[in-house]
Amino acid sequence: MDEHKRNILIIAATTAAIILLAGANIAHILTTPTPRTDGTGERAATASIGGTEAPAPKRKTAVKHQKPLEVCERLAPAAAAAYTSKGADRDRLVKRYFTTDAQGLNIPADRIAEQPSTTPSGGMNAGTDTTATCSVWTGLESPWTLTYQWTADKGWKCTGISGPLEGAYTPLGDKAPEEKDEGEK
Repeated sequence: MDEHKRNILIIAATTAAIILLAGANIAHILTTPTPRTDGTGERAATASIGGTEAPAPKRKTAVKHQKPLEVCERLAPAAAAAYTSKGADRDRLVKRYFTTDAQGLNIPADRIAEQPSTTPSGGMNAGTDTTATCSVWTGLESPWTLTYQWTADKGWKCTGISGPLEGAYTPLGDKAPEEKDEGEK
């Protein structure tokens, strides 16, 4: 009977020790600020002071480093709209969103077809901390593809844009295909 009591005491002590260690570990996790994952090395964006949340001091950076998903959902549709626009401010907008040597900028604006949708939407195909490949739908059967590169001084800039095979560009020549068929009759 003494051995039975001893075994019960050992099991109870071991269980109590495990519960205390788990409780201490949980308390430590809850009281330690979470490290940021955006590459700045700072701790969490808010610090608790006297029960109220106050913003933590922010590090000054040249440009906000958005995540690739945000770039594809917000920036890429605006870049595609700028690229396909016929407005007077097209050149200014293209300089804002694209690198000077971006692939696709060599196509004259008058060869870019009118897009069916005036509100393009974007989605991410692939992305890392410094690159993103996005699809932007403008109402055509297939999306436009935009590639992005992140630099600390310029932020996210589009390094290439290409349209789908059908509907993105106007046909070469002076007349549209329908006009040529009518003229030949």
